[in-house]
Amino acid sequence: MQAQVYEYRLIAEAIPQIVWISDPQGLAEFFNARWFEYTGLGPDECVGDGWAQAVHPSDAAAAIALRLTSLESGEMFETEFRLRRTDGVYRWFLVRALPMRDPAGVITMWMGTCTDIEQQKRAELQLRFLLEAGRALAASLDPSSLARDLAKLVVPQMADYCQIFALESGALAPLAIVHHDPAIASVLHEIDERFPISPESPAIQYLFEAREPVAVPDVTQNIRDMSARSPEHLVLLNKVGARSSIVVPLLAGDRPCGLLSMVYAESGRRYGAEDIGVAREIGARLAAALENASRYQRERRVADTLQDAMLPNTLPRVEGARLHHNYQPGESDLQVGGDWYDAFELPDGTIGISIGDVTGHGLAAAVVMGEIRQAIRSAAIEAIDPRGVLDHADRTLRLAHPDTIATAGFGIYTPSTRTLRYAQAGHPLPLICDPDGSIATLHAEGLPLGMRDLGTGTQTEAVIAHGALVALYTDGLVEFDRDAEVGERDLRAALRAERADTSANPALGIYRRINTARRQLADDVAILTLQVE
Repeated sequence: MQAQVYEYRLIAEAIPQIVWISDPQGLAEFFNARWFEYTGLGPDECVGDGWAQAVHPSDAAAAIALRLTSLESGEMFETEFRLRRTDGVYRWFLVRALPMRDPAGVITMWMGTCTDIEQQKRAELQLRFLLEAGRALAASLDPSSLARDLAKLVVPQMADYCQIFALESGALAPLAIVHHDPAIASVLHEIDERFPISPESPAIQYLFEAREPVAVPDVTQNIRDMSARSPEHLVLLNKVGARSSIVVPLLAGDRPCGLLSMVYAESGRRYGAEDIGVAREIGARLAAALENASRYQRERRVADTLQDAMLPNTLPRVEGARLHHNYQPGESDLQVGGDWYDAFELPDGTIGISIGDVTGHGLAAAVVMGEIRQAIRSAAIEAIDPRGVLDHADRTLRLAHPDTIATAGFGIYTPSTRTLRYAQAGHPLPLICDPDGSIATLHAEGLPLGMRDLGTGTQTEAVIAHGALVALYTDGLVEFDRDAEVGERDLRAALRAERADTSANPALGIYRRINTARRQLADDVAILTLQVE
């Protein structure tokens, strides 16, 4: 047996990788020279389970548990974990151990190898990271949110802390600062506030002109001394303790739009040439996402302004009744633009009321919304009945925007008789809550605007009781969780509650009751109420 062990040890020393031998109980007895060269540990430190001190703390428990499982089963042991190098850097290894048996099949020892797989593991982790980064950058159109989400992915996978800056109005404004330690994050914020990075500095100008990531594998004390603008600045830089960094210029086409900074500090890890490629890819994706978000934000501001200008701020006074409205833009970054409400007095003293929703979002939807709303007003002035008004709006839409669809409802209310004539174009039907709490639907049929050449719709007429509350609304109020049945049930409950305990603005009251119950309504919501006194 001793001769066999001696032979194994001779073979182990000849193999150009880490080799080790343990007794039948898995306690280490021998490591070849490559182990001691790599870990810097002495022989007495590694016997038994002492070798585990070289394993990364996050991997040690799982590695030992798997080893115990193999000892019980007598089967080959195989896992991956990180081992600490003499300079404190951890690298990934593939660890395998085979049981050596005597002729009777009894395990006499375990012989194992540790193979460096850092490059393969790094490539695998980088690919996974890029996939996660792509999802994070596509999840929002708010620059601060997407920068923060990406920075949280970078830390700790590719950095101990990460900073992202946007170039705005000639200054580099911080969009995200992420470090797992709040105290260090606070220091980083203080540095940005007291010693902001100037885009005119030679280093930043060089970075933008080079158009490539710049890596500093070792951030020495001398580099920190040279970077500091004052003794106070140097104190703060030493507190964060950067040891290695990569700075990536963010470019929108040929135009600089920001910076991405990734830094290793307390982990002791170092950036190398293999990190440049993934840093470049992250920077390109981040720059594209920020530019897209910035363009969207500009469009959203225009759309919001246009929509505010088009929607009426005041509604006409109605004898014996009150009109109220509420409009809420979408909570989600992706929602803005196409919902509307309107109410206006007609020459004969009746009141025209309309509600609708243009498919799509953004500036284009807001523009179409304004055109449809005006077409409805124009047709109503010509004393056309509600169905005819929607037919006219349909022809206008198909002529100007043949590929666009909109849903709409239009009614004419006669105060003297409390009569509401109503027609709809594929839109949710109005609800009428009577004084006894019963709810009726003002039913009419009709295809959406943009499709009524396939067939016109019907219209209906109802006398609204004294004390009744009528609600017209867009689908964002009831389809927020993609369950219209549940949404309408909640709307009916809110309508009953609002009619029984009327607030100053029933339309706003209905919205608040539903929004409180459902926490958040994501899409645009327009509500118009008619309350007969």
